[in-house]
Amino acid sequence: MSSRVAFISGPLDSSDSYFTTHYAPKILSAIAAGDSFVVGPVRGIDTLALHFLLSPPQNISPDRITVFMTHTEYATQSWREEYEKLGVKVFEEGVTTRDRDAAMTRESDYDILRYRTEEEAKELYGEAWWPRVSNTEMNERRRKGI
Repeated sequence: MSSRVAFISGPLDSSDSYFTTHYAPKILSAIAAGDSFVVGPVRGIDTLALHFLLSPPQNISPDRITVFMTHTEYATQSWREEYEKLGVKVFEEGVTTRDRDAAMTRESDYDILRYRTEEEAKELYGEAWWPRVSNTEMNERRRKGI
């Protein structure tokens, strides 16, 4: 089987334990399969995944990782250079985060993602919770053609 590309996405406000529980096992399977990865440049799962991939004991080659940035994100030289210094590929794509995420869906074969259930979100955010469709859920819907 040839290697594939996994799009990793998830909540912006994720803890290390959330990542370890819901992402690490799937990412380790993808690493073992020789797959490559696309991620966005934002805090939360994107950042946790990038550090996980590049750190011991994984130490995967940076050329197996592509970070997609919107035009505005890419134009922020210091932000872009953070990724370039890591040796990962950096692509500029789209005006909005939805454009960027759509490009990552297009350039990948499958998703490694999880978004909180309504009950989990209500518990986490309390009175600040409001019903919505997260970017991560939009990524899943896009992949499924919904």
